Amino acid sequence: MATLRDIKRKIGSVNSTQTITRTMKMVSASKLRRAQTDLEKIKDYAVKMEELTGRVVKNMPADAHPLLATREEIKKVLIVSIGSDRGLCGGFNTNVALTAENFSRQNRDTYERVGIYVFGRKIRDYLAKRKMDVIKSWVDIKNVDQELVDAVAGEIIELYLTGEFDKVYLSYTYFASPVKQEIVFEEFIPIKTPEDVEYIDYICEPDRMEIVGSLIPRYISTKIYYALVESQTSEHAARMSAMENATNNCGEMVRYLTLVYNKRRQEGITNEMMDIVGGAEALRGT
Repeated sequence: MATLRDIKRKIGSVNSTQTITRTMKMVSASKLRRAQTDLEKIKDYAVKMEELTGRVVKNMPADAHPLLATREEIKKVLIVSIGSDRGLCGGFNTNVALTAENFSRQNRDTYERVGIYVFGRKIRDYLAKRKMDVIKSWVDIKNVDQELVDAVAGEIIELYLTGEFDKVYLSYTYFASPVKQEIVFEEFIPIKTPEDVEYIDYICEPDRMEIVGSLIPRYISTKIYYALVESQTSEHAARMSAMENATNNCGEMVRYLTLVYNKRRQEGITNEMMDIVGGAEALRGT
């Protein structure tokens, strides 16, 4: 049975933990506001870029560009999974890693190879422990800038064009709200035009094929940039929610331990009073 000193020490420890989690929640809330600002800047551009690309490439022959052609036989598939380097953000990283792991295991007999291109130390370590085929990992990314995105887009395009992989999927966390984030798993390359996209016969200058040749790589880099920013925003939101839950749990634990402490103290006082009364009665009887 824990003594009063042990309970009091535990209350102090939980209070210290609560202070840390409350501070981390405030830090995450501040980072989330900045991340939302960055997301708002890129979101409209990314949506318009996707719409424009869909309209321009619609009704074009599949051989107009190598990134538009669907290969007859899909043997090797690449998953681009975007997570984070840090933990303490609930199931943020685990959900993305599980999506890649489940797809790989479920399609083990369908494809010859399922490779995973990883962003984030947590996802890399999770998949490496489970013997998944991690072909490359990006860790310790301080800032998402155009240079980084262009390098990543160039590598992924090269992997597809050289025949290393026949299809590419993109997996990241979509920021729906500060309390809701959703996993996105979608086909990335080859580029597919949605059926509901309206075809517009643009007057092109220079030639339409030349425009498509420069537009598609730009679309791919924009999509990766957008997915990275979405993921970062979702990470801060998930960490803020996790730290808020941890802070509330610490408060409940402190209330429970305080109740236990008071009961034990009252029991001790009662026992002492009974000993005194019993001793007094014994003396009176003699």
